[in-house]
Amino acid sequence: MNTGQPPTADLREHYRRLMNSTQWLGVGMCWTAVVPDDGQAHTLDQVAARLAGNPPYRLHEPAPLSAIRPPERDAYPVLLDRCGSTTLLFEWGHLGASRAVLRRLSEGARVYSAWWNVNANNLLSFAAGGELILAIDALFPGRREHHAGLARWPELQAMTDFFAAPASEDPDEEEEEDEDDLDDRADYDWRAACLALIDRTTGARLTGEWLEQPHPYVTVRMPDATH
Repeated sequence: MNTGQPPTADLREHYRRLMNSTQWLGVGMCWTAVVPDDGQAHTLDQVAARLAGNPPYRLHEPAPLSAIRPPERDAYPVLLDRCGSTTLLFEWGHLGASRAVLRRLSEGARVYSAWWNVNANNLLSFAAGGELILAIDALFPGRREHHAGLARWPELQAMTDFFAAPASEDPDEEEEEDEDDLDDRADYDWRAACLALIDRTTGARLTGEWLEQPHPYVTVRMPDATH
């Protein structure tokens, strides 16, 4: 039965509560999930090497967020952990939204990433088989027909409220619809929608408890990692 609610409604409420209780999440973060095609979890070293671009990197023992230094150009930290065979990456910056990083991480895997900063610059990304399939501005995603790879992410395709309304054949009516779409996005919780979508797709959930627990982390050189 269709209740009119998006399929991620309950998950979105979880992430709204998480961001209300952990307000710095709304300022900037990147959450990335790497799902191996064969169901065999990649080792943390394998993921770290792909993240770094194969130059030297350092894999560190588990530590809480409070003990990890702020991002630096030559020692950029990314938390790594697992949920089943899925590898999870958390960072304060945007490495997981980099085209080069997504391509490397997605060799033999599907990768889903949500990134935003304090200015609401953002990307919701999907890569598979070493190819970037989708990179969408979640605040202003446009219409479904603007995204050729959408069919390869069925969970996103099913989110009927994520994209703008279909185009009208009447130019005057279409202009009015565009204005309505902008008004609607002002109240749309796109951050919660992005995290709920990755959760629904992969089964990996970001929680307050996860953020409070120690996790292994890797430090990489940002100039090497993004090329």
